[in-house]
Amino acid sequence: MAADSPTTWEELLAGPFNIHLVTTHNNLLLAAMRDTFNLTDEAFHRMMRADHLRVTRTLAELDIAYSSLAKALMPDHRRREIALLFDSVVASLSSNGFYAMDVAEAWIAGLPRPRKGAPVNSILRGDILHDSAGEVQAAMDESVVYHQPFAVIHPSQVYCVYVTNLSEEQANTLTASAAEHPAYIGHADCTVRSALREHLGLSLMNSGLRVGDMILEGVCESGAEPNGAGLPFEALGFTPTAVIDTLFLPFLGYRINSHLTGQNREDNRSALATLNPDAAHLEAPDIWMTPGRYGYLQDGKHRDSMEQASLLHLNQPALEVAVSKLVTQGHLYNLRLDTYGNLLYTALVDVEMEDGRYRTFTIGLRFNPKDRRVELMTFF
Repeated sequence: MAADSPTTWEELLAGPFNIHLVTTHNNLLLAAMRDTFNLTDEAFHRMMRADHLRVTRTLAELDIAYSSLAKALMPDHRRREIALLFDSVVASLSSNGFYAMDVAEAWIAGLPRPRKGAPVNSILRGDILHDSAGEVQAAMDESVVYHQPFAVIHPSQVYCVYVTNLSEEQANTLTASAAEHPAYIGHADCTVRSALREHLGLSLMNSGLRVGDMILEGVCESGAEPNGAGLPFEALGFTPTAVIDTLFLPFLGYRINSHLTGQNREDNRSALATLNPDAAHLEAPDIWMTPGRYGYLQDGKHRDSMEQASLLHLNQPALEVAVSKLVTQGHLYNLRLDTYGNLLYTALVDVEMEDGRYRTFTIGLRFNPKDRRVELMTFF
């Protein structure tokens, strides 16, 4: 489908699609639109499919393929998510309170440089806004590699820059660059669940999506200039590029997955309604599988994952119950209608291991709109 060709509703809704994620992460945009206009699930589905087409075409005009952004938008345990922590009090003393701008050069200079292809990274920024100083200190002590000693007086004293989709080498370069600034506290690897990641997931806002030498940023209206914060992107070789918020926030924002608190309910509802209007209220689906699928999961490449998740010993009915519970606690990605007419999506779930650490598993699912049932396809 050419970027400038007209598209009918019938063509749009019948055609295959693949949407990396739909997120309401720390914004109320989709919920407000649904409530303001009293949208039915069918109307919401149409809006989201049309907006996804719009964002795809907007990116194409920038010579960016939407499909190329998956690594920046979807968590991958093989790639690092790094949180850089700064003392806003120290940075404020030398900048008259403009601490975010003061530390910006230190971390922007450390972003990955193009080698093969165009690197893609989601960037989130902000102060820690939740819980007590003691709770934040304990979470930091558990995860942070300190560059200098630090005591939390108030959580909002801690300013964080969060960057996704980094190799080990890229993460090391980023942290070394950030360490040049006197306000730098240290860094934390937030690739897997931790108490600190919970705090950051509730606090940080999407700041930009880096694609090669461009920094895509949401703006509130067409024609608005990006980089309203005035960070030194251009001086360091990057071009701030505006994308309207109604497209950026749902489709190009990154979600720091946190433990189930009820706050992922709107995310999952919006994602499922985007997949299919009949799926909109599947907050707690009863997952089923064929006997053949059950046998397949007990053997081959899925066996190790099933064993690590402590599911291998379960019979089929018990496994269906266990997987149903996991999916309810998961975060949804990779919404797609394939060329065979299958409605597919994945749930990323965190399972605690015997040593207290967490491991993320991917559960592949298929939704059947005729009976509104969800079938388990893969577990790895």
